Amino acid sequence: MLVGAASGAIAGVLVGGIGGRLAMLVLRVTSPDVVVGLTSDDGFEIGVVSTRTLSLLVATAMIGGISGVLYALLRGMLPRRLRLPLWTLCSAAVVGAVIVHEDGIDFTVLEPAALAIAFFVALPGLGAALTVWLVERWADREPFSDRRLSVLLALAALAGTFACVAAVAAASLAAVGSRAAGAARLLGPAARVALPLALAAVTVGSTVELVAKASRLV
Repeated sequence: MLVGAASGAIAGVLVGGIGGRLAMLVLRVTSPDVVVGLTSDDGFEIGVVSTRTLSLLVATAMIGGISGVLYALLRGMLPRRLRLPLWTLCSAAVVGAVIVHEDGIDFTVLEPAALAIAFFVALPGLGAALTVWLVERWADREPFSDRRLSVLLALAALAGTFACVAAVAAASLAAVGSRAAGAARLLGPAARVALPLALAAVTVGSTVELVAKASRLV
C-alpha cells in the first residue's frame, strides 16, 4: 500500500501537475490572445503563473496517490502482462471522459480543441502507466531493505495525505480478507477473470462517451 500511494503521488505530481501545466502552456500559445486572463475550468488564470500552482501539485499528488493505492490493491487480480495496458487505457478513457466536457472554456475557447482533448486524455493515461511501472518496479523489494528508497516512499506517500488514509484502509481490508482463506480460494479465480473483463467493459463504455463528446467539440 505504501508503494502504491507513493508511486501514484509521484506520477500525479510529474504527469498531472507539471504535465498539466505544460499542456495548458502549449494551449495558451496555440490559442488566440483573447484567452489570456480568462479563468480556466479548474480555477486558474490562463497565461499567469502564480503560487496556486503549488495547490495543484498537492491536489494531483493526493489524487494520484489514491489511484496508486487502488492499483496496488487490485494488481494481484490482473494478469501480469495486462496490468500496464489495461490500467493505462482504462484510466485514460474514464478520466478523459470525465474531464472533457462541452461547457466552460477549456474545450470550447482554447484552440485547437482536438489538441486540448488529446492532452487531457493522454495525461491520465501516462500518469497511470507511470504508476504501474513504479509499483511493479518497487513492489517486490524486501520491505525497508533500502533506506533511501524507504525514505522516498514515505515522503512521496505523505505528499498525498489522503492516499495514506486510503492505504491504511486498504491494508486493513487486506488483513481481514487474508483471514478468510477459504473464501479467498473460492473467490480468487473468479475475481481474476471478472476484474479484467470489468475494466475492459468500463474502458469501452467510457471510450464511446469520450468519442461522442469529442466529435461534437471538434
